[in-house]
Amino acid sequence: MASPTLYGMRSRAALHRANASSDSPFITLASVANALRQWWKVATPAGLLLAAIAASLVYWLFVPVYEASAWLQIDEQAPYIAFESRDRPDVFVSNQIELIRSPLVLGPVVSQPEIARMPDIAKEPSPVEWLASKISVTPVGHSEFFRISFQDPNPKHAELIVRAVTDAYFELRGRNDAKRTQKVIDLLEQERGHRASEVARLRESVRELTKQATGKDPFGARANSDTTTPHPLADLQNRLVNAEVERAILEARIAASEQAASAETIPVPEGMLEQSVQENAEVQRLKDMLVAKRALLHEIEKKSAKGKDDPSFQRLNTEIGHDEETLAKVESQLREELKKDMLATAANRQKDQIQAMKSSLENFRVMEKLLRERYEGQLKDVKLYSGDTLELEFMRDELVRAEGVYDLITERTMKLRTEQRAPTRVSLLRQAEVPAVPIELIPYDKIALASLFCFCLPFGVAIFGERLVQRVVNADSLGNLANLPIVAEVASLPRGPRVSHSNSSQSSGRDFSVFEESIDSLRTCLILSEALKQMKVLAVTSATNNEGKTSVAVQLAVSIARASGARTLLIDGDMRSPDIHTVFGVRQKPGLGEVLGNESSWEESVITSWSDYVHLLPAGRTRGNPHKLLGNGALKQLLDEARKSYRYVLIDTPPVLAASESLVMAKHADATLICAMRDVSRVDQVKKTYDRLSGTGASPVGVVLNGIPRKLYSRRYGSYGYLEG
Repeated sequence: MASPTLYGMRSRAALHRANASSDSPFITLASVANALRQWWKVATPAGLLLAAIAASLVYWLFVPVYEASAWLQIDEQAPYIAFESRDRPDVFVSNQIELIRSPLVLGPVVSQPEIARMPDIAKEPSPVEWLASKISVTPVGHSEFFRISFQDPNPKHAELIVRAVTDAYFELRGRNDAKRTQKVIDLLEQERGHRASEVARLRESVRELTKQATGKDPFGARANSDTTTPHPLADLQNRLVNAEVERAILEARIAASEQAASAETIPVPEGMLEQSVQENAEVQRLKDMLVAKRALLHEIEKKSAKGKDDPSFQRLNTEIGHDEETLAKVESQLREELKKDMLATAANRQKDQIQAMKSSLENFRVMEKLLRERYEGQLKDVKLYSGDTLELEFMRDELVRAEGVYDLITERTMKLRTEQRAPTRVSLLRQAEVPAVPIELIPYDKIALASLFCFCLPFGVAIFGERLVQRVVNADSLGNLANLPIVAEVASLPRGPRVSHSNSSQSSGRDFSVFEESIDSLRTCLILSEALKQMKVLAVTSATNNEGKTSVAVQLAVSIARASGARTLLIDGDMRSPDIHTVFGVRQKPGLGEVLGNESSWEESVITSWSDYVHLLPAGRTRGNPHKLLGNGALKQLLDEARKSYRYVLIDTPPVLAASESLVMAKHADATLICAMRDVSRVDQVKKTYDRLSGTGASPVGVVLNGIPRKLYSRRYGSYGYLEG
């Protein structure tokens, strides 16, 4: 079997300290694996129990949520009868979605008394913002259909809110679009009447000039109209006509907007107004003061023997009444001021829109003026070179221009009237109804998430706890975390006999054979170490109990005696909780206690009958504090005598942290071996033990990590059996 021994232990410890420049991560994959390995038998049933409790709680505390939905159809292209719109469809759809969730729609909704009394809305400091975050406007697939949805534990509340939002949205669209369109039509009709009068005047002028020149009525027979040559200013004339028409239509739109702004009362959403009032700092201060005074009033009524007749109660009650009146006045004044501000803001927004149209109108007027000046200038040039013979023709062209303006205005008016009867671009396909079934009957996702979390909770506690405790799980945890030299690793002691009489390296069981082989590897490390060549007395200790020091000491003594052929003495130094006499099946006294107390000589107390090479000195029985027996120099005298009679002396001492007399024994020994048990010992305790031994003058050679499972030990170091013959 390959040896796990470490030669040059002190230099190896120095190398560990030099290389340990930073702390290890708080949680590593290895620490997780070790925690799960140690605690899975406890954590698994605990996790299952917690998961079942969590699933039950989620199920019983689950409140079903209902979703009400209204279906809309928002056409990307505006429906038309004869005249197609050319606006951007994506912008229109986005505007409608944002309009539905805007304060313009939601403000009137939260102002409705039935909705304002709903618990979720009543407790919100900003009902409009809260409703905007809860209302969902989503497309259905890639179609033109949209769903306005709202979720609430009360199905009637969900249906009521969706209906209110839908109605407020369509009311806003109808109020804004239909009225203004009709006003534009009315103003265009007025302009058309004015243009009709101008056309009639020009017709009469053309008729008179034509009769003077030809004696005929030009509107009675127009056979020669097709033979007239094109007018040299026809293109410029058409541009002038279009400019006049655009200017006239824009004037109509401005007039309609100005009339609407002066005639209509701008609506102020009561919900937004009330929200602004309640968010005011002065209102909040007065409310907080009232809450504090009401609490104090209740306390006085509760504790005073006179109750409401107490003068302090009556005085405070009067103050509260005055404060309530003050709060009502402040809210009323603030409400009026905010309403004026909102109206002013809305009016300014309308003025800005009208001003923008007026700027466009001014541009059209400038363009019309320039075109008219250019037209009149070119007309004079033509008359200059052609004389008065073309006057009649130019008069006819002026009539054509006036008729063109009249026809275009008539066409625009007809277009608006026609498209007024076109289908609406946004239509309601289905109004919201009270949902009969909740979104989910059983919250499987929440149950699964809660169960998974609670199932993992014990494992997380185990991982975190193990990381805080820092148990020794392998040699690296001692080397890297505590910077301690590792002498060897020892396989776990199998059940059954704890010590073998056999002088052969073979054992009755495979498990015990692996344990013996690991002890032999430890013995080889100690004997061949240059630093321990002169060692005769070896103390075997540990930080606390149950760390395998007695098993290591017993088997190491047997291994040393068997390998060296020299007599070896094993001393049970744990006088508080002796164990070696039980392991070997020998008497307990007289022993070390009697020898140190001068009740028996050490020759009489040593047991030589167990083996020719392994002699035992049991712990004996101690009636008082072991420190009294160790403080008179008797231990040093005993060890000096033992050095003369034995090549090796091993002392099984008490745990260092639990029994400080072990430090005295370790100091009188030539070297001290610290035992640590895998999954039991703590890194900080082993480190503290090493430091205490070094600080008291002992010579700790390093740590033996025992309790390594046989299969793990075999995988790590291999196995090398004997040939049976």
